[in-house]
Amino acid sequence: MSKNASDSSLGRLWRKAWALSPALAVGTVVMVLGAVFTTLGLLIDSRQLLGEPLWLKPTKFYVSLAIYNVTVLYLLSFLSERRRFVRVVGAILSACGVLEMVAITLQAARGVRSHFNVATPFDGFIFSSMGITITVLWVTMMVLGVALLRAKLSDRPLGSALRMGLLVGVVGAGLGFFMTTPRPAQIENMKTGQQPMEAGSHTIGGQDGGPGLPVVGWSTTAGDMRPAHFLGLHGMQVLPLLAVLLGRRRKHSEGLRLALVRASGVVYLGLTLATALQALRGQPIIHWDAIGAASLSLVVLASLATFAVSLARTRSQPARGMEPMGPQSTPSALTGG
Repeated sequence: MSKNASDSSLGRLWRKAWALSPALAVGTVVMVLGAVFTTLGLLIDSRQLLGEPLWLKPTKFYVSLAIYNVTVLYLLSFLSERRRFVRVVGAILSACGVLEMVAITLQAARGVRSHFNVATPFDGFIFSSMGITITVLWVTMMVLGVALLRAKLSDRPLGSALRMGLLVGVVGAGLGFFMTTPRPAQIENMKTGQQPMEAGSHTIGGQDGGPGLPVVGWSTTAGDMRPAHFLGLHGMQVLPLLAVLLGRRRKHSEGLRLALVRASGVVYLGLTLATALQALRGQPIIHWDAIGAASLSLVVLASLATFAVSLARTRSQPARGMEPMGPQSTPSALTGG
């Protein structure tokens, strides 16, 4: 692709994103710029926090929220006729993301933790504010999910993937609240009148900052809710992408694609919940005992049952013609597909 063609494509995407939700479009740019600057921080600032580079966490969050914003723009494109609703939802989600990153970046610049840090009144205020912000984002995601459930999408497999992806995303975001719950040792310190340094943690049955997997830092010795949190949130991208890829296989019937999408959604949700159960039991992500293996087996069985039932139902129904593609059913008002 030539440079002019590339510039034209980016400009077209930007204009469509701006027309859909100016706030979310600007918020996405903020996240991309934040990722660039914090990456520079990784290169020029050698400070460490809990055994990892100080600016690694902000960089990961900026990248993650940039992807999240683009995904939400894609979801909102299926509701483009509800202009006011789309703009309000986009503005709320964009503002929540920006406020969250201001807090994380500020605390990183101070050389302290952003999450769970209540060592001083200021740190406690920052952490509490982040909790309120994420709660607003979570509730807004649920409202968006209800709107998508009510939308009429002619591409049934893609519609199912969008809805299931957002459902898994809501579950994944909700799992984050388990990390904010004070641990037994922290509660005991509070009972004795001591000022706690932290409230909650990523790990269950261990200490944050212990042995972990490269880059992500997920604990290899204790339960860790971050894998389930991560897996759930990215269901918003994985499941719709699967539906789009299946849609390119013209030899597959709509019924087969719908059954595959639904079965994949059950697998994805099941894996997210099984991973969360693993964390709550204090088991690391790299070690699965009999109970963990049984939960994974149930996920597989539920997926196979979903596939069989869905395929049987679609085959028993008379074939129906595709409805004309309207504003609600277009694959992407952003990409022009």
